[in-house]
Amino acid sequence: MECPGGSCSSDHDDNHDARFEDWRLNDLVFITLPMSSSSDVDGQTHCLIRRPALQRILLTPGFPRRPQYPSDVCFRIGPSSHGLGMFATRDLAMGDHILTERPLTVTPTVIPMPHLASKLRSQGITEDALKRAIQDKWEKTYLFPCFEHLNADQQTAFYNLAHGHQDDERPILGVIGMNGLELADIVDPESQYHSEYAAVCKTMSRINHSCSPSADRLFDVPSFSFQLRATRPIKLGEEIFISYCTVLEPASSRQAYLASYGFICTCRSCLRPTLLSDARRLALRASIDAINVDFKAWLADPLLMDNHTIKISLRWISVIEEEALEASDAYKHHLYAIVRAYVALGDAEGAVKYGRILGAWMLGQSGRDDILRKMENPEYHRGCPEWGIRTYGAC
Repeated sequence: MECPGGSCSSDHDDNHDARFEDWRLNDLVFITLPMSSSSDVDGQTHCLIRRPALQRILLTPGFPRRPQYPSDVCFRIGPSSHGLGMFATRDLAMGDHILTERPLTVTPTVIPMPHLASKLRSQGITEDALKRAIQDKWEKTYLFPCFEHLNADQQTAFYNLAHGHQDDERPILGVIGMNGLELADIVDPESQYHSEYAAVCKTMSRINHSCSPSADRLFDVPSFSFQLRATRPIKLGEEIFISYCTVLEPASSRQAYLASYGFICTCRSCLRPTLLSDARRLALRASIDAINVDFKAWLADPLLMDNHTIKISLRWISVIEEEALEASDAYKHHLYAIVRAYVALGDAEGAVKYGRILGAWMLGQSGRDDILRKMENPEYHRGCPEWGIRTYGAC
């Protein structure tokens, strides 16, 4: 997530002079979502959001609907080497549903105030002073009114989260900067930025970061809620981690990105010498592009062993598991490559074995179990167009 205040691009003076207002600021709306009868049970989110993004949310099929909750409470919040953290209270399998939660707040990640920036620069102030002035304006004029709509318990939960401004000059901005979770599914159609909004949650924001995470979050727009699911087996008592960054990037790039959250990552992938881990992650990215090339070559060459592509992907899966990168897309691609190879060999047992793992991975990423049900069904694999094409010699 870009640290709020990192990009400064519009003006909005105290008199709301339309001559100086940027259209992106004019479009900002304070709203509580969802506006439904279930909100008392499931909670609501206080949003500062632009009209185009709000319109997309309201037009989302199924919005608003009730969130889907896990069958039991399988975690606790407790002391961690990182302050507070989330810990498993039972063994968890890949795909297990850990938590569902609606955010406390949703706010923009970028401050659009170019007119104010230009005006202040003409006065000869330093860039640091300029950034502080814009952050102060954003906090007082936009974030504070949104925060005021939280009830007393929500405000306490919000302020109890760690924040990056130790002088307390901009506590709301500080909490968002250190605890905001990217909302890739909520964007402005006209936006040039990849991630336009961030959510702060009472519980989800307590989960610490690791470059080798054990869980992942997904945001479901129709229910306006996060789901947290395990991306690999987690043992009873083990701390649960998510990743705030792209895990297949090298350590230096990850650390530079994480600096916006106000901490230096000390996970196992960053503490130990990173040269080998960086090389593995780079190679994993390249391996994804090679999968289809290897598969086509295998189909075309009868001299290659039947398990040729399976062995290639199994080696990469071993690397993924050693680096604890099951949450990465590389895991999905290599699992699918193995399933596809078993289908081409006409081997339903092998396709189901690895399809079940792939389905659990997809469940952890999407919250949907339809792919898992398909992958567990031998008849689904037998019905695939590529069924038996390696065995029967069709290419």
